[in-house]
Amino acid sequence: MKEEHFVSTKRFVGFPCTHRQWKAESHCKFVHGYSREFYFEFACSKFTKEGWVVDFGGLKKVKAWLDHMFDHTFLASEDDPYMDKFVQMEKDGIIQLRVFDNIGMEGTARYVFHEINKMIKEDTKDRAWLQRIEVRENEKNSAIYEPVRR
Repeated sequence: MKEEHFVSTKRFVGFPCTHRQWKAESHCKFVHGYSREFYFEFACSKFTKEGWVVDFGGLKKVKAWLDHMFDHTFLASEDDPYMDKFVQMEKDGIIQLRVFDNIGMEGTARYVFHEINKMIKEDTKDRAWLQRIEVRENEKNSAIYEPVRR
């Protein structure tokens, strides 16, 4: 018999940042921005003493990390050929540079999932976990990441 689990959701909105998809052959290769949002599905097999999956009031560390990474920042893929210029722009106080392997919606969803899941598992002593994430760049486009569980 499969063990039951419970899910609760939380949405964080309003993270204006810029990026570029340097490998794109379209206008996406240019620096452009969106106000990103993050939709999390948290899960557990055992509630908190209050009867919750996670304490939403206890997500301040998650919010602070999202602010640091995505509030008025410039995202660059680590292999962008202009990385040296972006690093210099950050040194000059022009941008707040954040670098990870794939700054597109799919890559962002995977990256954020793993960072936030570590926080949730640590804060709940492995009682709860992040089950799924949706990252939205605007009202039309999003990516969902949900790791395969075996």
